[in-house]
Amino acid sequence: MTTVVVDIGNTRIKWARADARRLREKEHAVHAGAEDEALAALRAALASSPVERIVVANVGGPSIAERLDTLAREHVGVQPEYVATAAETLGVRCAYRDPSRLGVDRWVAVVAAHHAAAARPDGPRPAVVINAGTAMTFDAVDARGRHLGGLILPGPRLAADALARGTRGIGPTPPATTKPAGLKLLGRSTEEGVGFAAMLAPAAAFDRAAAIVAKELGIPPVVYLAGGDAAALAPWLETEVQVEADLVLKGLALIAAETPPGGAALAARRPDAR
Repeated sequence: MTTVVVDIGNTRIKWARADARRLREKEHAVHAGAEDEALAALRAALASSPVERIVVANVGGPSIAERLDTLAREHVGVQPEYVATAAETLGVRCAYRDPSRLGVDRWVAVVAAHHAAAARPDGPRPAVVINAGTAMTFDAVDARGRHLGGLILPGPRLAADALARGTRGIGPTPPATTKPAGLKLLGRSTEEGVGFAAMLAPAAAFDRAAAIVAKELGIPPVVYLAGGDAAALAPWLETEVQVEADLVLKGLALIAAETPPGGAALAARRPDAR
């Protein structure tokens, strides 16, 4: 069965063909402000060869999901399946009192991380997922599949934009593109002060959270760094991480492989769940 997995985030769409849990023909497009172009690129990818199943994680809102439904039905004759966050998925148990309030992209990444960490040759380990996107999130799961909860922070661009909107005299400032060494971390202009802090703040918070998880569980977790800004955040972290920019797609491939068609459960496409 030919399956395409699709990760619709706040800013980007990523997709790939999934073959026995392996990803191939990975592509992506920015849909924020360019939805028509992004969906046209996805349509071309779907039409390039037969597709029997489309499995989706969507936090981009109901409008883009409706357009994907129409596109998929009209061009490949397939109704997409939208994965929902559940109390339990493939042995991973959600910590949220209301699982529907946990963004499905976070949930799918946690499922993927747990299964990867549980299959390590040195034995099962807890896992942490840091997802670096428009918002930045942190989730932990123990070696038995118990999701411990998570954190949500504004991404560097959101943080810098909030300062520009909420203060006078700072103005728009992009986050730093490279990490300065030593005391050069302390900005010598307003632009550097904002740009460096926008990257340092989430990195420091995630380092601290990972250390607490390791202390409380008594074993260092495997820390997976995912998301579109994973490569940008990685140098700012002191925690050892494994960069997995396509962790959500890998989780979707795993779920698709372990569930029959329709088993991914069509979900409410809530744009407010994080």
